[in-house]
Amino acid sequence: MKRAQIAVTTLVLMAMASPALACPVCFGNPNSSMTKGTQAGIFALLLVTVAMLGAFGGFFVYLRRRIRLFEESSGGSY
Repeated sequence: MKRAQIAVTTLVLMAMASPALACPVCFGNPNSSMTKGTQAGIFALLLVTVAMLGAFGGFFVYLRRRIRLFEESSGGSY
């Protein structure tokens, strides 16, 4: 019963929401400072993600080179 009451209350509140309460980002104003800030934040997060993935991949390239050097110096036997 409690779960149904919460669901009905949530649906009623969502139906009553006014689009006037939306921010400029929701309306899609490309010249607002909030939209520009959001775009800068997305770019920063993408930059960090790409840097971490590059570092992760670079580490495995480094390990592969080290293994190759070790195999060449030991003559292929451990």
